[in-house]
Amino acid sequence: MDNILWLLRHAASRVDRSQPISEWGLSEDGEHQIGEIVDTGLFDDVEAIFSSEEERAYQTARRVADRLQRDVIRIAGLNEVDRDAGGFLEDGEFERTIEFTHTHLDESRHGWETASHALSRFSSAIEGIELEHAGSTILVVSHGTVLALYFAKLMGRLDEVHGLWSRVDYCSYGIMKGGKVVKSIFEQSAFTAK
Repeated sequence: MDNILWLLRHAASRVDRSQPISEWGLSEDGEHQIGEIVDTGLFDDVEAIFSSEEERAYQTARRVADRLQRDVIRIAGLNEVDRDAGGFLEDGEFERTIEFTHTHLDESRHGWETASHALSRFSSAIEGIELEHAGSTILVVSHGTVLALYFAKLMGRLDEVHGLWSRVDYCSYGIMKGGKVVKSIFEQSAFTAK
């Protein structure tokens, strides 16, 4: 593929225990984060914008789309590892479950989607986007766990995904050109925020 593909993790989430995790939107900090990045013009060459169907990814993509006067195409294949069945997990149990997900790729804990399934789904969605938009500069807004899995696989480091995942902050991004990773999502940038 001769595309330039920007893969961006959504901005900071607003935690709302009364809603399924997939319905969480951006926090005030998240709105500020993506606003600052958009104002730099970093994504001004983007020709097509895609996001997961989840609200926090869509809201992040929408800020870029508004600046560029483009539409956002929502694709379920770009969603995060599905965690809704497990409900809200307190920090300690969340950390144990995310580590389990990263180290037991074909197994589920608390009803979460397996890492292998999420990675396959996400990879297929990216392939479809690239085929439909050959020769384009594309922005994909998605989520930390599935993006970490994707980049770790591309880099041949899937066995290290849990440690690598911890480097993926809100608004971290990676870049691919012609199907090759030129900036991994694990590299820090001036725009990442804790």
